[in-house]
Amino acid sequence: MKRSGLIGFAVAGAIALAGCQQAPETSNATAPTPSATPTVSGVRALPEAEQLKLAFRTTYGKDGAAQVQEDDAGVINVKPGQLLWIGDTAVLLSPGANASDCHACSGALAIAYLKPQGDGFAVTGKWPTLVRGSGWGAEPEWRVTNEFTDNPAIYVESGDTAQGYSCGGASITELKPDGPVQSERVWLSASNEGAVDETTGKTFGGEPLRNLEGKIADIVKGKSFAVQASGTAKFVERYEYRDGKFVPVQKESRLSC
Repeated sequence: MKRSGLIGFAVAGAIALAGCQQAPETSNATAPTPSATPTVSGVRALPEAEQLKLAFRTTYGKDGAAQVQEDDAGVINVKPGQLLWIGDTAVLLSPGANASDCHACSGALAIAYLKPQGDGFAVTGKWPTLVRGSGWGAEPEWRVTNEFTDNPAIYVESGDTAQGYSCGGASITELKPDGPVQSERVWLSASNEGAVDETTGKTFGGEPLRNLEGKIADIVKGKSFAVQASGTAKFVERYEYRDGKFVPVQKESRLSC
């Protein structure tokens, strides 16, 4: 065989081998995508219990318990309750009993607004006794709810009894980003039963027995709700959300004191 033939044969063989070689493998794995959740840092990276402890210490300068002095409320002994986040604002709720247990003395749920500052907090506002309970110095029975408003709200029921008359109602305090806003009182019960004479069936002022209980119903979030009353009479009272808070539609509540 001639040399040119050998060269041609070798080239042809090389081309054939190249055609039979397996193509390099390509990976099916996709590149990792950035997490949709932003990285939490600073005070928000702490466990919830540590955030609550730090917020209380920043607000009151102590751990576990502190005293709040208010001219119209006396001394309230507050303790850590709950820490909420409204956007970038932390809201500290601290329930407290009144140092005095008199009939007219009420406990309170202290509210403080804080902003993250480095690894800690800075207080931006305080409302120590905006949310109050009933008398005898007791803490309010409170809960945080999303039923009524776009922002979380504090719901507290409280009442009073004096000389045979009793009444009760609720407060709704919306925790807005720039501060709490309390709606007008929502009346829920009224009774003169303790002042009614058993013989006449009326009070000394001549009033017949009145014993009413109301129940909140028909809630339209951020707009309205109703109070359905039953007992010695049946009727409905309504509240509407106007100018950032709930106000009664009726001029005077039949469930008030």
